[in-house]
Amino acid sequence: MEDLEEAMTISKRGKKEIRTIVSRGKFALIEYRDPLTKERTEDKYKLVLYHDDGKVDEYFIIPTKTRSRHLLIEPKEKKGVKLKVWNPKTGKVEDMFSS
Repeated sequence: MEDLEEAMTISKRGKKEIRTIVSRGKFALIEYRDPLTKERTEDKYKLVLYHDDGKVDEYFIIPTKTRSRHLLIEPKEKKGVKLKVWNPKTGKVEDMFSS
C-alpha cells in the first residue's frame, strides 16, 4: 500500500485529513466583454467544469467586498459545454472545449 503522508493535510481545526480526488476533467474560465470595445463589462467570471465522466458543473465567480474572497453561484439556467466563445488570442469564435 502506498504511503498516504504526501496526501495528508491539517485542517484549520487541527484535524488530520487526506486529500481525495473526486473527479478530473477540463475547465473553461469565461469573462464578459463589450462586443464593440472588447473591454471587460463586469467583474465576474463563469467557470465551467467538464468532468471526464461527461458531467458538467457551471458557476459564476463573483467578487465580494473582502479582497481575495469570491462567491461561487450556480446559474439558474445551465448552458452546457456546447457554448461558443470568442478567443481574444486568435480573434475568432470557437467551441468552448475543443475535441
